[in-house]
Amino acid sequence: MIDKKKFAIWGDSVLKGIILNKQGRYEVFAENCAREIERKHGLKIENRARFGCTITKGMKQLERALAGGLDCDYVLLEYGGNDCDFDWKAVSDNPEQEHQPRTRLEDFIRVYEEMILLLKKHAITPIIVSLPPINGRRYLDYLAANGLSRENLLRFLGEDSMIYRFQESYSLAVTSLAHRLGCIYAPVREAFLKQKNQPDYVCEDGIHPNENGHKLMFSVFESMALVGAIV
Repeated sequence: MIDKKKFAIWGDSVLKGIILNKQGRYEVFAENCAREIERKHGLKIENRARFGCTITKGMKQLERALAGGLDCDYVLLEYGGNDCDFDWKAVSDNPEQEHQPRTRLEDFIRVYEEMILLLKKHAITPIIVSLPPINGRRYLDYLAANGLSRENLLRFLGEDSMIYRFQESYSLAVTSLAHRLGCIYAPVREAFLKQKNQPDYVCEDGIHPNENGHKLMFSVFESMALVGAIV
């Protein structure tokens, strides 16, 4: 049982609970992992995660919240999925040009570290969440289905697995930060990688965990509570 302390979430659409439904529209999954933790443990989690949010946007939101007297004991941090993403239309239009992700990796690491230290300064315990892996082939299919040139995207990437590997570099940076700064670490990515049929845990867009994915993430947080990682 998780102790009745106050929790908040800062992150993107993954912990917001966004999924791609059967009609091809994004919606909040009613039984997402955060809500299930609330339900089972009788907690109230202040979910400040935002669709499309990057680490820099999240940092600004956190600074405003702390200035306004944010009252919580733990903050779950989950960033990287949007930071590592590209302007895919620009890539599709000009695949031979140099393109940069929304947040360069070195900037991502720097701001993430600042965010962790800021929380600790305010006596709030950060919980660092690794990124669920994406399915590069599905993501490319999704982008192509929305009018972009798959051929041009592959010309820029070299191969569809490059999307997965690039996103993984951000998750590895998150893991490294958690260990280096002595933070509580939620091994979400590791749990996904243990599954034999990973596509069964991700939406058709290749980037958002589906219903099964949220059940898996819930099991990660539940295991942490049971062994006393969250007290």
